[in-house]
Amino acid sequence: MRMLCLLLMLTVTGAGASELGALAKQCAACHGVDGISRWPDVPNIAGLPEVVIANALYDYRGHARPCRKPVCAEDGACPDLSMCEIAEPMTDGQMDTLARFYAARPFGSAANEYDPRLAEQGLTIHNSNCEICHTTGGSDPEDEASILRGQNRAYIANAMNDYRSGKRLGEAAMLKRLNALSAEEVAALVEFYASPQVPAPPTLR
Repeated sequence: MRMLCLLLMLTVTGAGASELGALAKQCAACHGVDGISRWPDVPNIAGLPEVVIANALYDYRGHARPCRKPVCAEDGACPDLSMCEIAEPMTDGQMDTLARFYAARPFGSAANEYDPRLAEQGLTIHNSNCEICHTTGGSDPEDEASILRGQNRAYIANAMNDYRSGKRLGEAAMLKRLNALSAEEVAALVEFYASPQVPAPPTLR
């Protein structure tokens, strides 16, 4: 599997009409064919704002985010490489191409199990601390703070822990608010973001 991934990474360095296909094929092993992941610690990337996807790739290439391997690598379903290793050979243009491709696809909520009672508490915590940036309950596809609600549970929990431990950089105001929360409040936030997005009511004509 490692050799296969290395061969895939070599294909993304060449130019041509098939470049996007090669790039997307590499991502599909962990993020799913349509950018909808079936792994709990791998985020859904379809429908995220283009700038969010591009910045994540730049950060991974520069080792500015934790370079952990996904759990799906343990059974061989994903390449045995971290995101930093995958991003390192990519050019800015390739990263931007991927970002545009996945941003244009519809977001799909993960099928997480969640505690409705804790999720309700998490909604209150979100409204008090997070809604100012992560608008519409963290589910607005136009929000450059990214989509949180409906993401995979373990990915959300890992991101929160990374921010709180200083392993991942973030906006000062966000870090201040997040670090002021108790472990119980953070757990409630995770439950809220792990809960599915609620479809918008139909527009009356």
